[in-house]
Amino acid sequence: MGASTNNPVIRGDSSVLWGANGVYNGTGSGIVQTGSDELTGEKMEVQDELGQTVAVIFFDDKHNLEFEAIIKTSAPTIARGDGITICGVAYALVESVTKLWENKNVQKYRVKATKYSAIASTP
Repeated sequence: MGASTNNPVIRGDSSVLWGANGVYNGTGSGIVQTGSDELTGEKMEVQDELGQTVAVIFFDDKHNLEFEAIIKTSAPTIARGDGITICGVAYALVESVTKLWENKNVQKYRVKATKYSAIASTP
């Protein structure tokens, strides 16, 4: 038998991602279990004189991002307003950090952040 590796074997579409490596780029030691990226924003519907929608204007795009991670150390050093990278989206502003559970020196956290299209990085 050959040596065991931690690399998955992917057949077919080799652009698919497996695992959670790279979902959250930050400091600390932990295991990301889930990550999501929802593209949303504002919209305005324009009606004609009969009240029928004839145009829709999409603006103020933003990414609502979230990840859950098991942290092997003390509480993460993520604060509201911090700019972090989640799911490959850079400079998302942290909105909340929720501690889901703790067992001895291991905790599970949920982090929610928003990336606004018009806000780059800190000056």
